[in-house]
Amino acid sequence: MKHTVKIVALFVALLTVSSCKEGYLDINKNPNDATSSTPDLILSAALNATAAGMINPNEIGHFWAGQWSPSGSVSGFNPEKTYDLPSNFRTGVWTQAYDNLSDYDVIEQAATTSKQPAFVGIAKVMKAFVFQRLVDTYGNVPYTEALKGTAILRPKYDDAQAIYDDLSKQLDAAVTNLKTPLTAENPSPGASDIVFAGDMGKWVRFANTLKLRLMLRQTNIAAKEATIKAEITKAAGNGGFLAAGENALASPGYLKTAGKQNPFYENYGFTAAGTLSGNHDFYTNADFFITFLSNNVDPRLPRFATLNNAGKYVGVPFGDGNDAYLYAKTSGFGPAILKGFDQKQVLMQSAESFFLQAEAAQRGYLTGSAKTLFESGVTESFKFLEVPDAVKAAAAYAADAVPIRNFDASPNKLEAIITQKWVALGAFEGFEAWTEYRRTGFPKVPISTRAVGTKQPARFLYPNQELGTNEANVKAQGTISQFDTKIFWMK
Repeated sequence: MKHTVKIVALFVALLTVSSCKEGYLDINKNPNDATSSTPDLILSAALNATAAGMINPNEIGHFWAGQWSPSGSVSGFNPEKTYDLPSNFRTGVWTQAYDNLSDYDVIEQAATTSKQPAFVGIAKVMKAFVFQRLVDTYGNVPYTEALKGTAILRPKYDDAQAIYDDLSKQLDAAVTNLKTPLTAENPSPGASDIVFAGDMGKWVRFANTLKLRLMLRQTNIAAKEATIKAEITKAAGNGGFLAAGENALASPGYLKTAGKQNPFYENYGFTAAGTLSGNHDFYTNADFFITFLSNNVDPRLPRFATLNNAGKYVGVPFGDGNDAYLYAKTSGFGPAILKGFDQKQVLMQSAESFFLQAEAAQRGYLTGSAKTLFESGVTESFKFLEVPDAVKAAAAYAADAVPIRNFDASPNKLEAIITQKWVALGAFEGFEAWTEYRRTGFPKVPISTRAVGTKQPARFLYPNQELGTNEANVKAQGTISQFDTKIFWMK
């Protein structure tokens, strides 16, 4: 049976995930107060904040992409399950993003003044990374007048498409900066770079991969076809994309100390003392995800999930939450998901890079074999999850003449690519999985069993606190529906 203490624990947990609070390597206390420091001293904390800030949007993404579900051991999650979103729903997605963006803006300005293009480039890449997520969550958001501190307290909202167009330009500028030779005057970020340890080539490829993601997001817009192809071609020839083994992972030096462990591990796994975290039993794998992996005899299943107390793989139909789905009766997060207090936090997997390239090739935007790129994506996913004998296992999986697994056997190649990307994103990049579902409709995620209607959410509502501090600009966006006010790139 469910207990009151678990409801209280859930409330505390959700505050922890959704709030913008001080934490490990925290910088800002107030996003309107500028941070004053040198770029190298700010960068580690800014990158760490980005990684930690992805937990909130990824969690809801995993829910709505059919990968995760609350277990029957917890009450609550009513907005997530019903899609009836209150105005204060997951406000941390907004506040943490703008707080984090202000840090990168300080880095960019300081590094521009001190003529350190390596830092300028990284700051531009990460601003594009965070701003794209904001647009993909809310549509129109403050952009050109954002990050101005007390100079502009009520920034206007920019058109989402226009923001995307400028982010593409910013990524080009970032690559130019990142390609500037390192010298005493333009020092390597070195240890302050907790993602690529100062490897500018990887930052270039990460920037280009983000641009590839940005361009492919717009494939439903016929008028953008020529631009998409031209920009992807340019990125491919200007340093290329993240390659095999080039996962973008944040590792600031997590410690087995409360508040300094990997935030994902500490939130969903175990405390520094080795006991179950307060949230551990609240989250589990969704029935849709477990069933897909089981039906496809996927070797990644035991890496993603654990056996339940009856020795079976069992997920929860999203929306359900009765005692039949108590945590112990379901398949919780597996050994590849909860590795340890010092596991690295995912920004982007190399598997995603290959699936993006596969889609681009299939659509005729890139030269090369879509099949080969697809199979490389599968292999990278197996490797990242540490499937035993990963390369051989991935080859056998992709060679089996079964649609979705085997490229040639799949009548809809794009569905195969997106679905395999969805598997790879499981437990790591839930926001991207949900976003790609909104763009493509793949895979065919079932609606919540407690949905208030027949539609799945298309977006978030603007936070109530934004309405309180920037009312005129929020109201200028018109009446917003989480179901019918679609992000510009949706069908």
